[in-house]
Amino acid sequence: MKKTIITPIVFFFLFTACCLFPVAVFSQIADSAGSLKSGVEQFHAGNFEGAEVELNKAVELDPKNSDAFFYLAEVSFILKEDKKAMQNYNKSIQLNAANPKAYKGRGRVKAKLEDYYGSIEDFTKAIELDKNYTDAYFNRGLSYLFLKDYKSAIADFSEAIKLNPKDYQAYAQRGSSKFEIGDKKGACIDWSKAGELGYSKIYDTIKKNCK
Repeated sequence: MKKTIITPIVFFFLFTACCLFPVAVFSQIADSAGSLKSGVEQFHAGNFEGAEVELNKAVELDPKNSDAFFYLAEVSFILKEDKKAMQNYNKSIQLNAANPKAYKGRGRVKAKLEDYYGSIEDFTKAIELDKNYTDAYFNRGLSYLFLKDYKSAIADFSEAIKLNPKDYQAYAQRGSSKFEIGDKKGACIDWSKAGELGYSKIYDTIKKNCK
């Protein structure tokens, strides 16, 4: 049998390729993390266009960067690009199915598109992953409210209030849910609490309905 002879020059190229490939991959991932960090910082600073540029760099360098897709989805949602937001939340969840924030984010997009049953599924998944996720309870309550399932809405707003007693919006929406089932006194008490916590707009509702 004829033996394959590896010449020194061939050995050099094989050795270089084997050694440098992992270094290049590591470098790309490190660069992706840097772009992600910059994108997140710009996102929180309110520079959404700049954040989008950096986050797109992050996913180009590391297509498995679930956090970059998540923040891209958040940017798209704020910029009212619902289709892009949905796609990026889907990708983030595909890469990391244990992120409750991604499910809550996708649930908000579905609710905005009036897919309330779909949004409830996502908010429920977020709550399964994080039992203390106040925003998920609040948003699921809103979806139940739109579906006129007032008892379920009240239960979720109550849980949100338990987790964050200063959530004036949860008091306001629980008040509205109570009003819909004929609990006028309970509604007015909740609306009053929302006003006490700083939601001044609620006083127009109180003047109209709590006489």
